[in-house]
Amino acid sequence: MTAALPPIDQLSLLAQAAQMVVVRASGHLFDHQIRYPTWEANQATLSHYLQDLGVGGVILLGGSAAELGLRTQALQEQSTLPLLLAADIEEGVGQRFSGATQFPPPMALDAIAEQDYPTACRYAEAMGRVTALEARALGLNWLLAPVVDVNNNPGNPVINVRAFGATPDRVSTLASAFVRGARCEAVLTTAKHFPGHGDTRVDSHLQLPHLPHSLERLRQVELPPFEAATAAGVDAVMTAHLQIPALDPSYPATLSYPPLTGLLRQQLGVAGLIVTDALVMGAISQSYGPEEAAVLAVEAGADILLMPSDPEGCIRAVVAAVCARWLAVRRYAPKQRLASP
Repeated sequence: MTAALPPIDQLSLLAQAAQMVVVRASGHLFDHQIRYPTWEANQATLSHYLQDLGVGGVILLGGSAAELGLRTQALQEQSTLPLLLAADIEEGVGQRFSGATQFPPPMALDAIAEQDYPTACRYAEAMGRVTALEARALGLNWLLAPVVDVNNNPGNPVINVRAFGATPDRVSTLASAFVRGARCEAVLTTAKHFPGHGDTRVDSHLQLPHLPHSLERLRQVELPPFEAATAAGVDAVMTAHLQIPALDPSYPATLSYPPLTGLLRQQLGVAGLIVTDALVMGAISQSYGPEEAAVLAVEAGADILLMPSDPEGCIRAVVAAVCARWLAVRRYAPKQRLASP
């Protein structure tokens, strides 16, 4: 009989902070197959993350579908608590893992919708269902998809054909159909990249894009697909590494309270997970250290810290920030109202 898992509020502060971290690993089985050693932990380091630190999840890339099935099973067996096992599979599992189904990019559905809108919606729902079905069969429980950015800038170097279209209505309808299909297979879905990465000419993997639009423009174009995906039951929203002065003139959206908590949580009423885009991306790492970025993201309202460059330092920094905040409150609040962190 499997032992009962402890409630999250009975975990130590350190363990709770570690559960917020998702690290990256290769889908291949052996260290010599790792393609991105800067980002993907080897077996010994990954075991340390899982067994000693207790990280909450792993994002996987590369390898075959057969390898992935073995890999996900081994990872779950190494972890004390069940893991979130994720992948960027916007075009089907075969996009990242050979031997599984790969679909055309989502923009292909936009082209179909130009001629036959109902058929495009059926295809989008089937795409979500098949992607989720194969993901679950291979041990993945979290799709970092669909992209709900409105790709209305033809010079966009990073979203482009990953989007379902160039208009809010088209993206809203097709992305929501994808979410409904995926939800049939009990796999988590993610709407990305909030509050909208479609109208940029800069790749946030490399540097920080600026989006000069007003809040009113964001409400008309960028935000409706996130609202539609939420209504369709999407489980998580991924942040965009964007500088949007209308929301915060100082910090990028991933590290900013006004867009994540003020807009996403409070105004749009999103109750699911907020996950950062990868914190190793140049838009963040060029200006913020890994520990600073982690703390700012949590303070902004993020629930999951994706791919920090230093997972252990990130966890320590979050714990230290929580303790510092608790001590600051304790200094001024009545003692009888406070509990230990």
